[in-house]
Amino acid sequence: MSLCPPLRAVSLLEAMTEAGTAAWALWRPDLTTASKRDGTLVTQADLIAERVLIAALREHFPADGVVTEESGGERGAGAFWVVDPIDGTSSFVEGLGHWGPTLARFVPRAGSFEVDCGALWLPRLHEHYHVETGGPTRGAWYNGVPLPALGTVRARPTGLVPSRFHTHYRLRYGGKTRCVGGTAAHLALVARGSAEFVIVAKGWSSWDTAAGLALIAVVGGVARTLSTGEAIHPLLHEGEAFVAGSPETVEKLLTPGALAPLPEPT
Repeated sequence: MSLCPPLRAVSLLEAMTEAGTAAWALWRPDLTTASKRDGTLVTQADLIAERVLIAALREHFPADGVVTEESGGERGAGAFWVVDPIDGTSSFVEGLGHWGPTLARFVPRAGSFEVDCGALWLPRLHEHYHVETGGPTRGAWYNGVPLPALGTVRARPTGLVPSRFHTHYRLRYGGKTRCVGGTAAHLALVARGSAEFVIVAKGWSSWDTAAGLALIAVVGGVARTLSTGEAIHPLLHEGEAFVAGSPETVEKLLTPGALAPLPEPT
């Protein structure tokens, strides 16, 4: 596998680094936040980082549409980008490390839209993930180094779960479970082999997961819905709870009794 594809990966990293730097410059212990309709947080840093990323995409990919978490946008009939300027805003507000801009490019393919490439940058940790899904540059990279296929190196006996996971599910698993930050970071850590699996709760959007799902797929992993076990598509199954990891791990977690929803409080 070749080193990280230079042109597209570098241009995206430069834009995301600028966005992450601009966001972190605004962080304060008493940072002002607002709640959106879905209950998630938004800060001035999200909006500043988003403007940086939109400007960069329009400069480098002027023919593509751009859809962002905070400002919306238009998909169009051709290629388009989905952008989350800060995935893991709660972690950002709390001064933690697993947050940052993530984005992915969708292209028309076989009557649908599929991810062409994607990236994640974690500014406080200086960690960069990049993925290309097709052609001679197909691969996944962590800080420019190719990621090995899942199973090549034994993953840590850890599962990554949502922060309120314990209030919604009972999990039969012999390892540890953690929540370290945003959804995109959780997916990337599984692709890197730092955890065996990730469970993503319902309510996510394509900009949260598209790059991370592509990373996992390229290194040989799978992602399945918790409800039916169907393969996840970041646009067609937007918002459905799912589990992702190696095929063997995901199969075990989808076995009846391994993961059970708790009764809703009355």
